[in-house]
Amino acid sequence: MLCGTTCEAVDKTVAAHHSCIKIAFAPARPATEAPPPSLPDAHLDVRGRPRALAARTTERYRTVQELVAAGRSLRGISRDLELDHYAVRRYARAESLDELLAPTIHRRSVLDAFKPYLYKRFTEGQRNAVQLYREVRERGYTGSASTVNLYVHLLKRGVTTPPPPRPIPAPRSAATMLLTHPDRLPPEQERNLHDVQTACPHLAAIGAHVLAFAKMLANLTGREDLDAWINDARADDLPHLRQFADGLRTDYDAVLAGLSTTWSSGQVEGQNTRAKLVKRLGYGRANFDLLRKRILLQA
Repeated sequence: MLCGTTCEAVDKTVAAHHSCIKIAFAPARPATEAPPPSLPDAHLDVRGRPRALAARTTERYRTVQELVAAGRSLRGISRDLELDHYAVRRYARAESLDELLAPTIHRRSVLDAFKPYLYKRFTEGQRNAVQLYREVRERGYTGSASTVNLYVHLLKRGVTTPPPPRPIPAPRSAATMLLTHPDRLPPEQERNLHDVQTACPHLAAIGAHVLAFAKMLANLTGREDLDAWINDARADDLPHLRQFADGLRTDYDAVLAGLSTTWSSGQVEGQNTRAKLVKRLGYGRANFDLLRKRILLQA
């Protein structure tokens, strides 16, 4: 990941074009309306058979509600049913059975990140689970086809609710994605970065410039590429990046040396840090002569 004034230029550019990111991540309006979200058969599995966990939850909920209505205390109910007190309290305070049954349908899985896409494609008319599985595999899904088939089946029955829209990346998060090497991004952030750059040509352009600068820095090809990079950066409508490129020209010789030679100021900075450490170990009581001797003896 790049740092310094490059980061500042990217941060300011992303902040100036964050409205494009908001539009790209806004929930899309489906071409056809999905079935109204409900849980009429939450106690059934995808084939219409009773779920063991859901059936047990249903029975306990009804029993606890009846005992509470009869005036029994939660601790008494806990003893009678041999249930944990906090579990009894959860059954007693639940406003409806669906509140307890919903987690049996909406458990966390590796498919969660792809549910918005599946829901969008489903409402657009694509109901084939095999085809949807192929599409999410291309987008980075690593789970099984049966998980996709289960989710599509629940969508067809109207048992599951629409997934929440993807959170809009904050300006700093979007800038971090642009400054990170694409190979080091997880699949979800890689998809977010693609959507961000697709939505805004300016962010796509600055991403390309950052990647080119990173390659020049890693490969030390400044003598061949620096002038062309500065000219390309100044040619685009990116004021903050243009300001950064102008700054490179101000100290051109030093920048060229840093991007084309293996030498750096790391050795000097290391010696400065060591001298400061030796000085601080004297707790302020050492004069210059003693400090000089200690540094020479430890060299």
